[in-house]
Amino acid sequence: MSNRDMLRVLLVLHELSPGAPSITLDAFEWMKKDVTVRTIAFDGGFLESRYRRLGRLDILPEWQPSWGRRLLRKWSLRRLRRDIAHFGPELLYVNSIASLTRASQLGIPGVPVLVHVHELESIVEPIVESDMNLLLTWPTRFIAVSHAVRALLVNAVGIPESKVALVYEFIRDDVLAIERVQREPAASQKQGPFVVGGAGAAFWRKGITLWLQMAAAMKRLLPERLLEFRWVGIVYDADARMAKLEARKLGIENIVRFLPRLERPLDHFQEFDVFAMTSWEDPCPLVVLENMALGKPVVCFQGGGGAPEEVGSAGLVIPEFRPEMMAAAIAELAVDGARREHFGRMARSRVKDMFVASVQVPRLLDEMMQVAGRRSPPRI
Repeated sequence: MSNRDMLRVLLVLHELSPGAPSITLDAFEWMKKDVTVRTIAFDGGFLESRYRRLGRLDILPEWQPSWGRRLLRKWSLRRLRRDIAHFGPELLYVNSIASLTRASQLGIPGVPVLVHVHELESIVEPIVESDMNLLLTWPTRFIAVSHAVRALLVNAVGIPESKVALVYEFIRDDVLAIERVQREPAASQKQGPFVVGGAGAAFWRKGITLWLQMAAAMKRLLPERLLEFRWVGIVYDADARMAKLEARKLGIENIVRFLPRLERPLDHFQEFDVFAMTSWEDPCPLVVLENMALGKPVVCFQGGGGAPEEVGSAGLVIPEFRPEMMAAAIAELAVDGARREHFGRMARSRVKDMFVASVQVPRLLDEMMQVAGRRSPPRI
């Protein structure tokens, strides 16, 4: 397809850090033969260099209550609107519902708007309270990343069901090519302690308190010398300090390790025996898919967002937010290597069939083409 025939997309993101922006970046890299993209971000991050390779990138300066900053922002917006008009986008792609208000302030007239929703109640409800009319009237169509997100948009927000498509989050196909690390049961001590993983920043939504309470409950079920708990993705802030204090008060600080955020966390995930997903809400968590692709059994809570949809029957779904129930389920897996191996094989197969770029990105591209009034390219 020539550049003239490629779909022209103006992409708007809240930031360029791992998470939802990673999904979008992988998707647009996969679609590079069909789509040309220009990106606007409201904050930078680890992914900036990759986004610059994707196409033109503008990072808008934050509004500040000073004369100089206001003048800079006004000049930047004027220049940006002129450049966007020259680019001639056929589709405005807003990568999160949290970016919707600021995207509307860019003043891009007459372009269909597709909003990719990677959020649940804690983010969506404040936006509903402040910008309900914008949410209901401006977007042409929404992409929900799980049934949990779709149900929230339709049932709680009131968006017509016909305007909300389901396209699951995904990981790159090449993650499945990473060699699996098979670990021996903890009782043999051939490979050290039984490692239970967790991941994310330490704030409330990720459920780190539930994870620590699960660790304390497991300590009461199995010998302490056989256990280790590793949480990957800590940013050393007030939330992280409180998590460390909680671990100390629970008496588990000697078996819990907090590891910093990395651009490539898969190396840490390889060392897990089980991944414990304890989020109160997570729309369609990538860490679950990454651990499943590595053949790690995943245990999660029903009601925590999209994780149960990802896991299906290839792991364990705890019916209530009860850390002691999760601890008992993981303790059983700790002494049953064959069952862990069975879940690991099923998890990899489920990811391959449902949650990789080659499966989900064509569906996303079809939605983009439809909203822009284009025909989807033929599939080989």
